[in-house]
Amino acid sequence: MRLFLLLALLTFNTVIFSQIGGIVVDEHTHSLPGATIVLLPDSILTTTDNKGGFLFRNLKSKTYELHTFYVGYIPDTTFVDGSRNNARNIKIVLQPDTEVLETVVISDEHAKQEVTLQTEHIHEDFFQKNLEGTFSQSIEKLAGISAINVGVGIAKPVIRGLSANRIIVNHQGIKQESQQWGSDHGLEIDQFDAERVEIIKGPGSLQYGSDGLGGVINIMPDKLLPKNSFKGSILGIYKTNNDHWGGSAKLGFNVNNWFLTTRYSRQDFADYQVPTDLFTYNGFDLPILNNRLKNTAGDEENISIKAGVSKDWGITRLLYSHYSLEAGLFSGAVGIPRSYALTDDGNYRDLDVPQQKVDHYRVSLNQIFFFGSDHLAFDMGFQRNLRQELSQPEFHSIPLSQLDNPNDKLAIELLLETFSIASHYEHRMRSDWKNIVGINAQWQRNQRSGFEYLLPDFRTFRGGIYSISEKEMNENWLVNGGIRLDIGQNDTEFYRQYIWDSNETIVDSLISVATDDRFFNWSASLGTNLTFSEGKWILKANFGKSFRVPYPAETVSNGIHHGTFRHEVGTPDLDSEHGYQLDLGAYWNFEKIEGSLSVYFNYFDNYIYLGPTFPAQFSQLPEAGQIFQYRQDDAIYTGFELQWDWNILPKFELNQAIDFVQSYNPETQLALPFTPQPSVRTDLTFLPFSEEWLDNSFIEIGHQYHFAASGSSRIDRSEQPTPAYQLWELGVGCNFHFGNQEISLKCQVQNVFDTKYLAHLSRYRIINVPEQGRNIVLSVNVPFRGKL
Repeated sequence: MRLFLLLALLTFNTVIFSQIGGIVVDEHTHSLPGATIVLLPDSILTTTDNKGGFLFRNLKSKTYELHTFYVGYIPDTTFVDGSRNNARNIKIVLQPDTEVLETVVISDEHAKQEVTLQTEHIHEDFFQKNLEGTFSQSIEKLAGISAINVGVGIAKPVIRGLSANRIIVNHQGIKQESQQWGSDHGLEIDQFDAERVEIIKGPGSLQYGSDGLGGVINIMPDKLLPKNSFKGSILGIYKTNNDHWGGSAKLGFNVNNWFLTTRYSRQDFADYQVPTDLFTYNGFDLPILNNRLKNTAGDEENISIKAGVSKDWGITRLLYSHYSLEAGLFSGAVGIPRSYALTDDGNYRDLDVPQQKVDHYRVSLNQIFFFGSDHLAFDMGFQRNLRQELSQPEFHSIPLSQLDNPNDKLAIELLLETFSIASHYEHRMRSDWKNIVGINAQWQRNQRSGFEYLLPDFRTFRGGIYSISEKEMNENWLVNGGIRLDIGQNDTEFYRQYIWDSNETIVDSLISVATDDRFFNWSASLGTNLTFSEGKWILKANFGKSFRVPYPAETVSNGIHHGTFRHEVGTPDLDSEHGYQLDLGAYWNFEKIEGSLSVYFNYFDNYIYLGPTFPAQFSQLPEAGQIFQYRQDDAIYTGFELQWDWNILPKFELNQAIDFVQSYNPETQLALPFTPQPSVRTDLTFLPFSEEWLDNSFIEIGHQYHFAASGSSRIDRSEQPTPAYQLWELGVGCNFHFGNQEISLKCQVQNVFDTKYLAHLSRYRIINVPEQGRNIVLSVNVPFRGKL
């Protein structure tokens, strides 16, 4: 009964909801098919059909810029009010030019199914206004998005309760690979380097591969600069709670449509403060001195270089980036706490063990060729991810005689190398019908070292082909669908790790068997988008069948994963997961209020998850406790998201987002582990005034309420109940203008009342360590641009 009530709930989702369309013609009123039109500030691109027509759907009622380009014609800029009825009858007249197209913007960046799936678009100003510790934590403000975190510097995204290898982060055309199976393995993304982000909430397997059955975070390429111009910015931030200093500098050039953009970012933070002086280990209360969580300091650094060329035939982009992170782990959460590891050493910025180090290198090519209204895209990339976890050998009963270097603290090293290719061709068969065919493949090699053991060496392959069609049945009704075939292989090596007692005697061993598993399966989807009442109402529906190939961590792991504080054991010969997923959406837009409803129901066959052994089995490894093993059961994830914006008065805006996720395991009749708490987020924004020397000023009050996670309907047997909590936030900001120079200032107060609360998805929840206390975030951004 509860499930039927849940599916009956309706809610909203903020982004959208008018249409802008028209026709592009030349000076003789002849239509121009294949013209490129860019809609700003949303960075959405389309091309005109065979009759020169175009249409943008699912837009907010605000003013947009239409930038129109066509080879041999002068680019045009038109401002359009999306709330006006005539916004669908625009006539854009282009004048001939002797030069070729100056600026071409990719038509290939957005998801092919975004018109029928629930999608959010955010830009760099969103991150500057919501500066959390990581990229994943910054996007938590969006409905349906959560984060699994370890302190303030390590976090990974959760979409509708699904995470890790069920979420794809597509970074400028290449799937980000960084040992994402680990709950304590953060996302190696610089939040300052994300100019445009698209978040697909729902199955993205059809276009992006089997790991996208829970959703896709699509970090798109930067917007291209105008010809013979430069642009850059200098950003600085400071956070009071953990004495956090950070900054990012960006500089880009475009010389005769050859472009180069560089960015350097660095953040350095001390041990963070919590509103408590105790934590719990095995039922004992132990001290947290000076309200500082010792050894939670760290530093993050990123450098990226993007270069390429933009011509009338297409765009070439090359990207190099190096992301590095050194972050400490609170020693009270890794094994039995030692008194010296909890004692204040007078230095809040030093790093001791346990800690993790990450280096992520990436080189990629993004190539797109235009053929009138068609295009061919190609992506190729190589990634090298080196993860090191440091600890003391004696903490794990490793005899020093077994170490080549008695001072060695390298517990686990995982070196993952990934080579990826992807290509697709988009063809407009008729003015109202287009088709996309694509292929992608990925090869991985993982090598291990260190005195501790978790995973053997392994190699994987994933490959697939797909086709997606989109048909406009009429001007208000669109249908799309597609099918995908995938193959996969996991090749793992045999490994044995001996277990010693305190007398350096071998008492047991950890074994991972050799495997060579191969997989084949298919995915499909069918979706529709219906617009009526002159764009005031939009209905979306999408039904898909998806699947996911097991990862070696789920089949052959065997050892202590200290980031999750448990002994984890894989299960060989796991089957592929199969998902049957229904998404429904309703959007409306009236004069002062707009909003949307998203309801979803996901049924998974052979869902893979990590749970405690039953009956209980206990590890022979020191301080490891009960063994957790990967298993397969059927599972249900269902819920809704509600967001709405209300212009109460001319200068006041009220925004609210409500999300709810319910998971259910029919075998255990319990919830699945790490299901996010339902939440309600409310923001009241006052826009004081705008002058020639000051604009974009705002004062914002925010409130969050997170419901309790308790009882069999909300938590698994291995989890502790988490109480409900509420938080208050304040924000203020504006842009100053000194002549042609702009300076943006923002101040945010997080956890205003220094509330003590536990986050259900935090890795420190198990030892009752609350989240960060009051934190004041100050930021200043100085953008600049000019002609060359």
